[in-house]
Amino acid sequence: MKKRFAMLAAAALTAAVLAGCGEEPAAPGGEAAPTKTESVQEPVKTEDPVQENGGEVENTEPEGNGEAVTDASADAIYAEIEAQFELPDLYLGDADWIMNNYGLDASALDSYVCAEGDELHADRIFIIKTKGGNDIADVEAKLMSVYGQLSSQEMLDYLPDQADMIKAASVKKSGDYVYLVISPDMDAIEAIITSMIG
Repeated sequence: MKKRFAMLAAAALTAAVLAGCGEEPAAPGGEAAPTKTESVQEPVKTEDPVQENGGEVENTEPEGNGEAVTDASADAIYAEIEAQFELPDLYLGDADWIMNNYGLDASALDSYVCAEGDELHADRIFIIKTKGGNDIADVEAKLMSVYGQLSSQEMLDYLPDQADMIKAASVKKSGDYVYLVISPDMDAIEAIITSMIG
């Protein structure tokens, strides 16, 4: 009887130790890590040149009446990006994450995806569909703050191999959408975004 109990206790202890080994690593900033994503498709390349805009928000409003052609959610747009690109491991921020790290209130947004790399990778894909009105300006300002921190000289010195990629990025808006893409495949990813929002 004692042997059975000892074997059962040893098995329970082994299971507890192995369960602790499977936890996700801490995300940047010491917060609990949101879900990771991975994709295995080959990237799609475009011939569009990358243009720097000096930190200004670029307005990509569609021609005509200014209404977006489609009404895709941020999640649907991100799923399409994942289907076409082999993205690095990115943390997907939940409502608490985006509030704590960026001051974005998820309940005030129509939909959002805030995916970011770890402290050694500048990759970011932020797609935010606002509910319109004053929310657009607020989200723009907060994403400009994110971009401002990433493009600071201190960060560019910290990630010199990614400095050109960071400098090439910009916060963009179209209709009720505001987005920021920092990626080696920025142009092609932004082409997917613009095709799905208008």
